[in-house]
Amino acid sequence: MAHNVPQSILFVCQLNSVRSPMAAGLMRKHFPSVADIRSCGLASGDLDDFMVTVMREKGVDMTEHEAASLARVQDEDFDIVIAFTPDAFESAQAVFEDRDIPVELWAVPDPGEGSLDVRALLNNYRAIRDNIETRLRRNFAEAQ
Repeated sequence: MAHNVPQSILFVCQLNSVRSPMAAGLMRKHFPSVADIRSCGLASGDLDDFMVTVMREKGVDMTEHEAASLARVQDEDFDIVIAFTPDAFESAQAVFEDRDIPVELWAVPDPGEGSLDVRALLNNYRAIRDNIETRLRRNFAEAQ
């Protein structure tokens, strides 16, 4: 079932270096009317070059992405929070439990797991990106 398009959304993953920034970048591309699109991690990691590369393939420039931690945004309100790992989901639920902010788990694997071959890694990143993009478009279809 598609949600109404939120006016503020937070994406949460482990380090805010791959999955959650991908989601934020794709949300900005497909739903430019959304006022506040943010991403964070349980901790803030470093800019991931593979993430930047596969997002560029979709016409999304992520070179200016700066990782943020959940602690940095915990006092803000969002229409919806989407977490990409069980740990991120549990942490986001705990942070936002006293407010009426829905937290959803969209479990997406870490693209860095498995083969260390660059081609295989890039394909993992592309698969994660495409999975997130499909879910965003399906879940927020009414915006288009």
